[in-house]
Amino acid sequence: MLQWLKGFLFIREQDFLNPDRTILKTSLLRIILLSGAMLTTSIVLHSSFIAYELNLTFVISITASFLVVLFLSLWFTRKYLLASSISLLAMVIAACLSMLLFIPDFNLSQAGITFLYTLPLMALFLFSRKAAFAMMCFNVLPFLLLLRNQNLPPIIDIDISLPATHAYLNGLLFMFFNICIPLSAMRLLKTQKVHAQQMIQHQNALQRSLDQYAEIFDNNGTASFFCNEEGVILNLNNAAKDITAKVTLNSTRLCDIFELTEDTSVNLLAASFQTRLKNNENSRYLLQKASLEHHDTLLFHCHDITAQTNHALELSRLKKHHISTHFYDLVTGLPNENHWYNPAPSAIHQKMTVALVKIDNLSQINTAFGISVGDAILKAFAIELKERFGHQAKIYRFRGVSLALEFTSLPLISPENLAQQLRQHIPTSLKLKQEQQIEYHLEYRVGCCSGNKSAPQQAAEQCLIAIKQTTQANPVIVYYVGLINNLLEASSQEVKIRDALKHNRLEMWLQPKVMADGHIISFEALARMFDKDGSMIMPSTFIPIIESSQLQAIFAVKVFRQLLQLIRSWPKNVPMVTIAFNLSGQDILSDRFFKVLIQTYMNHPELIPLLEIEITETSVFSTHKETGRRLNTLARMGVSIAIDDFGTGHASLSQLIDISADTIKIDRYFVSQLGISERHTQIVNAAILLAKSLKLNVIAEGIETETQLLQLTALGCEQFQGYLFGKPAPAALWLKTFQLQTPTHWLTHKKHAN
Repeated sequence: MLQWLKGFLFIREQDFLNPDRTILKTSLLRIILLSGAMLTTSIVLHSSFIAYELNLTFVISITASFLVVLFLSLWFTRKYLLASSISLLAMVIAACLSMLLFIPDFNLSQAGITFLYTLPLMALFLFSRKAAFAMMCFNVLPFLLLLRNQNLPPIIDIDISLPATHAYLNGLLFMFFNICIPLSAMRLLKTQKVHAQQMIQHQNALQRSLDQYAEIFDNNGTASFFCNEEGVILNLNNAAKDITAKVTLNSTRLCDIFELTEDTSVNLLAASFQTRLKNNENSRYLLQKASLEHHDTLLFHCHDITAQTNHALELSRLKKHHISTHFYDLVTGLPNENHWYNPAPSAIHQKMTVALVKIDNLSQINTAFGISVGDAILKAFAIELKERFGHQAKIYRFRGVSLALEFTSLPLISPENLAQQLRQHIPTSLKLKQEQQIEYHLEYRVGCCSGNKSAPQQAAEQCLIAIKQTTQANPVIVYYVGLINNLLEASSQEVKIRDALKHNRLEMWLQPKVMADGHIISFEALARMFDKDGSMIMPSTFIPIIESSQLQAIFAVKVFRQLLQLIRSWPKNVPMVTIAFNLSGQDILSDRFFKVLIQTYMNHPELIPLLEIEITETSVFSTHKETGRRLNTLARMGVSIAIDDFGTGHASLSQLIDISADTIKIDRYFVSQLGISERHTQIVNAAILLAKSLKLNVIAEGIETETQLLQLTALGCEQFQGYLFGKPAPAALWLKTFQLQTPTHWLTHKKHAN
């Protein structure tokens, strides 16, 4: 109970440390109200009993109303601090007026008037100095009334005097002046004392830090000068005093000590410059300007670079440069391939477990954001790996975008366990410290193997073979002999895909987009590829190979031409509807494909309302500024743009506007969780409400059950796509179905399309 009371009155230790003035005002108000309420309750109960015996029911009403207002004010301090504070002052004034008007005995009502003298102090506690001054001015009126020594003429013939009125009034005076006000003042003084102690502690800590920094500066061993922008010396350390003549602070300039061959201001702007002492022509010094981000003065470190020292430093520098360029990577600072392939003789017989980590989409990031950003991401990625595995492994930078992790510590970790750790701990996104922090999604591929330090080339080749077998779904693979056969199979698949593209063995299949009753309103076109024997090459097979083999632009052009052919051959007796086709951010950034796209829309404007672009947001290119500009160009031409897989990739809320999208497609993952996960249901609901508020169309993908359809309909979704309405099928089949459809006819015949 005591702890609750302390918390309610905000008089715990942490409350005294809280700098929020609202907490302090709330505490003061509650102390006054609670302490006042306790005594007032006893007075009201006693006076009500006496008034009841004297049949003075209006006295009970008046005292009870004051008590109710008092407790309401105490209760509403939780949310309405200002209103409660005002009500407290109003109650004091109302109580004093009641005593003046309804107690004929002026000697008794004088006690009530005395209450008004607490108003300035309470106004100071609860409001401000201006409010306190206003109350001081207001109190001139009761003061004049007391000087008059005569009660006000009665307005209403009511007498609330009771036999114990003098006791009640003195009790209230005692309560306010001896309990309420002192307790509030104690709370305020305690807060000030705690804050003063805290400030003294901070000042002492700051002074200790300043003393430590001053001591470090004076005794750091390197001659250092603090100067202003004109080169006037403001301070110098002991080492600087040893090499200079007498220096007068705030008067002597650097140019008075050192020989500056150029204008002083030019030298001071330079990061470093060589000079000599004016009184010693044989001396040579290097003045280096330190970078001070939070200091207005200039700090120069003075290094002795006389002939012998300069030769030694130069020799050391050349040696370090040779080692760093031959055995270390300049971007990440890690040992490079040369270091890997030339192990120390003492380590040749060591066994090792190796993982080769490749950032698969770093070349895309370089294209989208620039090589400098790519280098920064590679460096940050290396730092993350070093923090997570550096205590166990030695990390190397290989050519391209690969990093090798070498584990030699005993007990030696197995490749399988290493693969499991890498799946859990490799970073999949990074943020760089720039003007605007952008989160870069990373796609990585990892190959693991065991080997020997005497054969590093073999270990690296085995890891590369494993990497070539990875997929986006399974990005980490451990090498085994059978992977070589898989690699040959993958190479054979790539040959088949290139041959299929070369001979245009592509077909456009359609999947309907429907209303809730199954009425088809449009289609999505999906590419299907066939081998020369007529067998289908599944999308899960040819799409990853196309993306990894730099065939995406060629594939996009061929798919677009197939789509145009489908529209040209559209039966005249079948109503023409919008057909959507998928493009990635990389497709939009392809100059070759974008030129074909723009020219087609310009030469055939009738296609603009017929061809809708679905931009997949799972690629880093979807967030590139040039992607946004090109999509905005298409939108200004009137092309409809939809964001596919909404909520699963890189798109942010701002990009709904940045790329001028007019439709979003809720990803099938969120739809599949409806009725299973309340959180996913809320996300879908939020996406639908967001789209409606932005006046965007919403299509839910992956509808497979009637239950999902009913739930989405209840959430306000009106357009749908999924196996419940039909799987992707050849265009001829869907055109036949579309020709026959009616709003009630479709659902009974959808199975024929499946």
